[in-house]
Amino acid sequence: MVTFLKSRFAWVTAPVIFIVWSIILLCLWSTHSPEWIQAHFDADGASPIESATIGFFYLLIGLIWLVPAMRPSKRATFWKFDFSLVALIAICRELDWHKMLVHASDLPGATHGTAFKMRFITNPANPLSDRILVVLFFVVFFAVLGGTLIVFLPRLFKGLFKLHPVCWSIGFLGGTGILVNIFDRTPSILRKKFDTVLTPPTEALMTAFEEGMELLLPIFAMVAILQAYRIYVAGADDDSHVAEWREI
Repeated sequence: MVTFLKSRFAWVTAPVIFIVWSIILLCLWSTHSPEWIQAHFDADGASPIESATIGFFYLLIGLIWLVPAMRPSKRATFWKFDFSLVALIAICRELDWHKMLVHASDLPGATHGTAFKMRFITNPANPLSDRILVVLFFVVFFAVLGGTLIVFLPRLFKGLFKLHPVCWSIGFLGGTGILVNIFDRTPSILRKKFDTVLTPPTEALMTAFEEGMELLLPIFAMVAILQAYRIYVAGADDDSHVAEWREI
């Protein structure tokens, strides 16, 4: 397994994990009732799947510091803090900690529901202090995630074509994150925009894939860290493909 992490075929790790887990999710959905899916995948944040996702994100933070993805340096330390903050933001999102900061006001004309949307910021009926807090949250969120993407995105695209294992794991992390949002928003969009309500089995399918795919996000990140450690830090392997990856 250690050797495979930096072999020529290590890039297939993320695709295989994605395919196998998708098949497992389909099997679970097809063999259980919508009520079972709701209880084990959602349950308003108290389901086993969501608990496991949060646990994996905490484990990810520990792995970031225990298994270095870069050789020791001030730059490496900075990115450890950055990646840890990204994981912490993911935990905050999973546990809805950010929603505890601001509550939709009962004032006339105030925005109802979650405060973390653009119309809450632009609605003058909402308290100014709450709107400023939401703006600060968005600034931090996009600065951390956006800044990290801007730095690594060129290397990511280049590495995908060179079958760099870390790039493929991170690529699947990003793609899976997009799928999670699609599964999350589709029922609401169909209901509000097209007046279409999904049947219980179909809604259960959306729930299973939304919450189930979220579980893969920290797993892909941990796989990427282990692959980066084997390629950039551990040993002095001079195989041509490893040397080529190190130049990306």
